[in-house]
Parts: sequence; structure tokens; C-alpha cells
Amino acid sequence: MEKLEEKTRFLKGYRVFFAKIGRLKEMCEMFPDKKEYYQTQIKKTNQVIESIENSIKNVDDGILSEILFQKYILGRSLETVSYELNYSKRQIERLHIVALEKLKIF
Repeated sequence: MEKLEEKTRFLKGYRVFFAKIGRLKEMCEMFPDKKEYYQTQIKKTNQVIESIENSIKNVDDGILSEILFQKYILGRSLETVSYELNYSKRQIERLHIVALEKLKIF
């Protein structure tokens, strides 16, 4: 279960990284003398975002990836995902766990 929590934290970081990029862009404007540093941080953050997206795509390129995409990229609840995909909420909860187990983050 600890591994699933670690994977969940990894995926939840996706939306936070977009906020981080916005903040770093503002910092570039506020502190032009440190612009190069902030741009490097933006590149690193974009690499993490890309890594999360690729990890999700590599789960199965089917229903499991779609569940992860909707939950973590789009920020939808599992209940909303179940409605969108026309599955019961309980089945989506089960598939969500399977998807997390198949997710490779390292």
C-alpha cells in the first residue's frame, strides 16, 4: 500500500507543477538577473510533467490510462470518471487501484 501512496503523490504533483511554472515565469520578470536559473527550473519542471504523462500512457493505453489521465491530469473525481466512462463507481475504484499498481514511476 505504501507504494500506491507514493505513486498517488507522484501523480497529484502534476497539477502543482503547472502552478510552479507560472510562479517561476513571474520570478523571471521580477528578478531578471536570475532569469537563467528560473528558466532552468522551468525546464526541469516540464521534464517532470512529461515524465508523468509518459508514465500514464505506458500503463496500458486503454481504460486504465484513461482513468489515470482523467483523475490526475484533468483533476476529476473517480465518481465523475465513472460517469464519463459509463462504469460503476466501484468498478472505477477497482480499476484505479490496478492502474496504480501497473504504473511505473522510476
